Amino acid sequence: MSGEWNRLNRQLQRERRVRVMRVRAGIGVAAVLLLLGGIFLIARKITNSGVDSPDVLQNESEEEILETSETDLATDETGTDSEEELLAAVTVDYDELSGEIEEILSGDSISGDWSVYLKNLDTGESLLINDESMYAASLIKLFVMQSSYEYLDDLVANYCAINNASEETALSTIKDRLYTMIVYSRNESYNELVRLHSSSGSFTSGCRLVNSFIAECGYSATGIYSTLHPSDSSFETTGEGINHTTARDCGELLESIYYRTCVSEEASEEMLSYLLQQDTTTKIPAGVPDGSAKE
Repeated sequence: MSGEWNRLNRQLQRERRVRVMRVRAGIGVAAVLLLLGGIFLIARKITNSGVDSPDVLQNESEEEILETSETDLATDETGTDSEEELLAAVTVDYDELSGEIEEILSGDSISGDWSVYLKNLDTGESLLINDESMYAASLIKLFVMQSSYEYLDDLVANYCAINNASEETALSTIKDRLYTMIVYSRNESYNELVRLHSSSGSFTSGCRLVNSFIAECGYSATGIYSTLHPSDSSFETTGEGINHTTARDCGELLESIYYRTCVSEEASEEMLSYLLQQDTTTKIPAGVPDGSAKE
């Protein structure tokens, strides 16, 4: 009788942990959400909107299951199921997940225009909702970062010519602008990096050079046309539109950084380092379990 009870107990614990992994798969998978130029994680919107928890939670709250699971995983003495094995056993119905997200976004508690792009980097499966170009705000800095690394030698040469500076000073200054643009989302760093794409230091000329690179990379729905503010410099625009992008373009750029294929392995490592030091943590990092934003 004792052996049968132990077997049933182990089975129950495994089922609980699988449920936890499903919860994590639903709320921890990388998604890029655009709302009036900002990015938010859909899981945080679910929590804030008061929508009922998914059926997988049954009668237990997400917090209770996750808390219990952490204890179970840490104290499991059977050795039969690792967390990796449980994750591998979890399957996601992307059609069902897409329907659930669309239902949430259509509710009265959610306002604004949303785009959702999600991709499982292990399986290649993806989900895309409302693939429309939107005002980019600080998301456009991702593409300027990539372009700056691609043309880093040109930016150094342009800085030296414009400021009568040494290559060492130029490189140090450009790396500082890249760091502050991403880590602290500094608008003037973005403005200056775009200008440095042009040998004359012209922002509008720099825009066109960056846009040419963006098109070559296949980001078909992304473009930069104006400076970002508040900043130290005056507003400038090419007059051709507004800065815009899509959730998918952003996701594909981030994926290339993750796989270290964005410009080069070394450049990708530096870009990833800047992103992981991001000082604004009230959006994506605030909506996922601890550690997920850096995995």
